[in-house]
Amino acid sequence: MIQVQFDNTEPGHVQIDLRSNLSMSLDRFAGVFLVLSLIMLLVAVYPLVLGLWPVMVIASLHIGLVGWCFRQAWRGNWVRQTLHFGVETVTIEHLAAKQNWRLEWPVSWLKLITRHDQLGQPRLYLQRQGQAQEIGAFLPGHERMELRDLLNQAMAQRTAWKNNNF
Repeated sequence: MIQVQFDNTEPGHVQIDLRSNLSMSLDRFAGVFLVLSLIMLLVAVYPLVLGLWPVMVIASLHIGLVGWCFRQAWRGNWVRQTLHFGVETVTIEHLAAKQNWRLEWPVSWLKLITRHDQLGQPRLYLQRQGQAQEIGAFLPGHERMELRDLLNQAMAQRTAWKNNNF
């Protein structure tokens, strides 16, 4: 998901927020897990009443394992990148469950490079002086192309390169 914000207090500042496309929010994910857990416990209550207590132990272990798997799956796919274009600098912040980093470059000699991977999916790189940083790797291909257009617009008046779209 891509969101663009223009800062009215500081003219010329543009912020682009990139978020991974998760089909469920964390609240909905917790709700689904709660419903599954309740169903599992209700199924395990009848054998418990009959005296088969190991069924409840196994059901509890199963709920714990499913909860851990849900947590790992959701955390592994949660990513957010923020690109803030100022008058002279661009700041890229990458937030993920396992890795966070921040990069600040002068925007004057920054250029956008589009490459295609083996499957034909576009890959976007911001490059300056031999250094390159991939942007939006977690987005689907059509959103990367939309991001490319947004980055070209944001960089049009800031960079010294005449044609950014290589």
